[in-house]
Amino acid sequence: MKKIVVYSLILTSILIFAPAFIVQFDDEAKQTVNVDKANIKNDNRSNKQDYNDDIAVFSSNTCFKKTYYIGSDKVNVYQDDSGRDKVIFTLSKDDVVVAYKENKGYVYCEENKLGRKGWIRKDKNNLKGTISRNTKYNLDVNLTKQSLKILSDNKIIKNISCSTGIIGDQDTETPLGIFYVQSKGEYFFSNKYKEGARYYIKFFSNYLIHSIPVDQKGNIIEDEKKKLGFPASHGCIRISIQDAEWIYKNIPEGSSINIHY
Repeated sequence: MKKIVVYSLILTSILIFAPAFIVQFDDEAKQTVNVDKANIKNDNRSNKQDYNDDIAVFSSNTCFKKTYYIGSDKVNVYQDDSGRDKVIFTLSKDDVVVAYKENKGYVYCEENKLGRKGWIRKDKNNLKGTISRNTKYNLDVNLTKQSLKILSDNKIIKNISCSTGIIGDQDTETPLGIFYVQSKGEYFFSNKYKEGARYYIKFFSNYLIHSIPVDQKGNIIEDEKKKLGFPASHGCIRISIQDAEWIYKNIPEGSSINIHY
């Protein structure tokens, strides 16, 4: 009789506590699965973000052009996008290129110094999205505000109006990115566009910061002067003659230029 009573008590205890234990176990299992799924999603997003941040940082949904920086020395530039065709030249680490289109894992680029063009395989060994070099002077160009700030040791010393490239056209938009002053000059004239400018600095290929356009005799073209403060150029950055002269005389070669929206 006593054994029957003891067995009854044990059976009753099992029936009372077992469901709660099972429910708790199920909840923990579900939570573990949910956490694992969340970790998988986070890992995927992290990997994708790393790739996006490392390549083509200097671009915009409204821009055709993308700016890259060469990731290592002797990067091959090919004649076509197969990677098997003729190597037409090579680029060095930290050289700047601006890409116009992409196909089959290759980007069609223009290089910084001579304006040569060709195809580069798009991978992290060849291309990177950022570059950094501290310089005393920095020119900060805001395409949205059409303004150019000049900084010395990170302090703004001038804030001037400018005109950048016409937006929405691959041939005329101003490239985004970090560039450096390559060379300077007091005057140039373009037979192609039938206009020139006074006081210029070159920052990429044929892209310049220069004065309001002038004619072949060096006279200001009044219709172009009225466009200052609005996107109006073929890709260069226009400023007043006085500001262009100041930059020409005071900003040394090698100074950084940051172009952004």
